[in-house]
Amino acid sequence: MIPSIKIDDNVWDDKEFDWNGKSFYYINFLSLFSNPIGLPGKLEQLMQDARKSGFKVVGNMVLVERSMFGGEAMIEVEKMDKFDADIHNFEERTSVSTIVYRGSPGKLHEGIKRLREMVTLRKGMEPRKIYYAYTMASASGSYKTILFALT
Repeated sequence: MIPSIKIDDNVWDDKEFDWNGKSFYYINFLSLFSNPIGLPGKLEQLMQDARKSGFKVVGNMVLVERSMFGGEAMIEVEKMDKFDADIHNFEERTSVSTIVYRGSPGKLHEGIKRLREMVTLRKGMEPRKIYYAYTMASASGSYKTILFALT
């Protein structure tokens, strides 16, 4: 299941955001050669687990990071004054550069390469992590993906 989010290029394409103070609830998942296994079920579990743990979800955009044999899905939650091992808190200066990639998920590596080169050129360093959020336009069947590079 692909999350139903509206991607507005004016908001996300070639932008930079400050994530200082943001919190994200996350779960890990298995993947085989960068292809997530059972991702739709994991996304449902992510939402249920975050709420069951008492966190209030902010928005509905799920960010995914994948690697050769695993990955992580996360969603923003309101910051709480309690410890939870399944929370990423961005306390230090964390900036996020974004681009909108238009193309199939199977060619996402092209957008990731473009974002990595852009961040390296502008900031003089490689991104720490790259996450993505994608949706499919129901009328045309085309995909749009927001790529997030954390530095």
